[in-house]
Amino acid sequence: MINTPQFAETSKASVDTFFATADKSLQGIEQLTALNLQVIKTSLAELSELSQATLAAKDAAEVAKLQSEALKAVPPKVLAYGRQVLDIVTSATAEQRAAAEAQVAEVQAKFVEAVSGALKNAPGAESALALIKSAVATSNNAYDGVKKASKQVTDAVDANVTKITETATKAIAS
Repeated sequence: MINTPQFAETSKASVDTFFATADKSLQGIEQLTALNLQVIKTSLAELSELSQATLAAKDAAEVAKLQSEALKAVPPKVLAYGRQVLDIVTSATAEQRAAAEAQVAEVQAKFVEAVSGALKNAPGAESALALIKSAVATSNNAYDGVKKASKQVTDAVDANVTKITETATKAIAS
């Protein structure tokens, strides 16, 4: 049977994990916000520079050349921005996943410990405990399979984004 101190300890651990995860989420949001503000500042500065250059242009050919150069610079910047967003999101997700996995492992261990304590003196407890441990191991194996598949998908998406970025950058350069 779970006693009050065990329940309080488990609850405190859950609350601590929740706030740690929330803090990591806010750090990711902070990074995205900082990135977006930097993009806005840079875009405004570049637009101001382009506007001044356009107003100082002597003829339509010079204006067309300025606009063409400005348009050529956009795709690499968009790709770089997308890569930075992906890096921020990937990092935040990995940290949250690691925290969740640690919490699940701790809860499972405490569950098995509590069941062991409750069944300690019951007849046939050893087989029931073995069955519970087997169920926990099976669920862990299933989770590991899903985690591996998820990582493979993430790696494939990352590889595709990298390839698309390289192809687009080469196409723009030529």
